[in-house]
Amino acid sequence: MPDKSVRHSRNYRSTQKEFEETMPHTMKLLLKESVKHVGKVGDVVEVSAGFARNFLLPQDLAVKPTPGNMKKIEARRQEIERMEREKRSEQEALIKQLEGVEVTLERRANEQGHLFGSVTATDISKSLQAQGFNINPDDVNLPGRLDRIEKYTVKVKLAEDLVSDVKVWVAPDAESKASIEAAQKAAATPAAENA
Repeated sequence: MPDKSVRHSRNYRSTQKEFEETMPHTMKLLLKESVKHVGKVGDVVEVSAGFARNFLLPQDLAVKPTPGNMKKIEARRQEIERMEREKRSEQEALIKQLEGVEVTLERRANEQGHLFGSVTATDISKSLQAQGFNINPDDVNLPGRLDRIEKYTVKVKLAEDLVSDVKVWVAPDAESKASIEAAQKAAATPAAENA
């Protein structure tokens, strides 16, 4: 008689295979909320079964697209579209206010002007929030690593067509500024003596 655990694992494999064969790979769902990179409220979207089972359905973001559910969601969709129009007009006003805004951040750096660490989108968004702008770190697009004492231009993108440039000045703190100036004087002194 074969070992009980072997028999169980064979049974498990066969039921798992049957389950995978009967389970659809994609599902059509009606969105109850707007989901980034998926769709807006009221859209019928086709998503992978795992995404539906593990995220959309447990979070109550989607339901099966039955005629009854479609009617329920339609009223909600109109309300959310009105709210999105209001949000869009607020974002347009914010983008206009951001034109010409500059941010100065002080950081520790070595003698060559390289930062110990780097400036992140979170640092920039916090600085903008301190100035009264409601900007999230996700809205800030960096041109690369901001890891030098330098002036950078950063894009703030609230929507696909709502983009503004913000100047970011990364300045040395007092201690770093003194060491940078000392290094520059030391580099200039031998050059003056050799001339």
